Amino acid sequence: MSSAKSALLTLHLGAFLMGATGLFSKIIELPAWDITGYRTWIAAVVLFAWVYWRERSIGLKTTRDYGRMLVLGVLLALHWVTFFYSMQVANIAVGMISLYAYPVVTVFLEPWIKRTKLDWRDVVSGFLVLVGIYCLVPEFDIDNNMTQGVIWGVISALTFAVRNLLLSYWFSDQTAARSMSYQVLIVALLMTPILFFSSHQPSTHDWWLLLCLGVVFTAFTHTLLGYALRYLKAKTVGLVACLQPVYAVIYEIAVLHTYPDWSTIIGGSIIMAAAIYESVREHNKAAALL
Repeated sequence: MSSAKSALLTLHLGAFLMGATGLFSKIIELPAWDITGYRTWIAAVVLFAWVYWRERSIGLKTTRDYGRMLVLGVLLALHWVTFFYSMQVANIAVGMISLYAYPVVTVFLEPWIKRTKLDWRDVVSGFLVLVGIYCLVPEFDIDNNMTQGVIWGVISALTFAVRNLLLSYWFSDQTAARSMSYQVLIVALLMTPILFFSSHQPSTHDWWLLLCLGVVFTAFTHTLLGYALRYLKAKTVGLVACLQPVYAVIYEIAVLHTYPDWSTIIGGSIIMAAAIYESVREHNKAAALL
């Protein structure tokens, strides 16, 4: 199996697992920044242990690489805090869906950052994602929680898109686990003062959920995403990952017994169509290289 095909399968698995992330914003009784702090400390320990066990080294190549990791870590911290907060002020669907404005941002930023030509087919895919988001959140009122959730979700989308582009541009030769270990460590360090002064303490139930979130849905899933970014374009990763809101709705039905309305179904279908189209197109390109 080629690296591109392997990365595509890895990407779909990661998208399926990451669709469940939104549930933790509702079932863990902590603020968004506390959740981010605990999950990243847990993930950092797991990832650094894994990297050392596999590679017998955890260092980066140059001083510049450490500076670049700092930038990526700050972007990831902003992404995670705004992502969880958007779901807490609104709901899981609104937070997940508004986040997925990031493929649209990616489609237009990637040619500028990597000095490549903008493909009109990617513009069409990005436009379809935007239409899907509009169908899911058709009414915007700045005074209500839903709109506030969308705004925070879009901020999360912007920081995530920039982080993904810079990651694939700066560290295409870096293993996914090593790259992610430094990023989550930086996020954990940034969140430590908040955890130290926080008045909220996790319950035993919260700790089990945080362990699950940190190990499976942070360390493992983001390593899968990092692996995909090594072999696929960031816009492809972004558009395929648009399946996550669809998966999130399935998780929400199964766990929270909340059912989507017709606008959610229609919007989700449009997003899924764009993601599948981009995935198939990338698969065909990879097959042509064999």
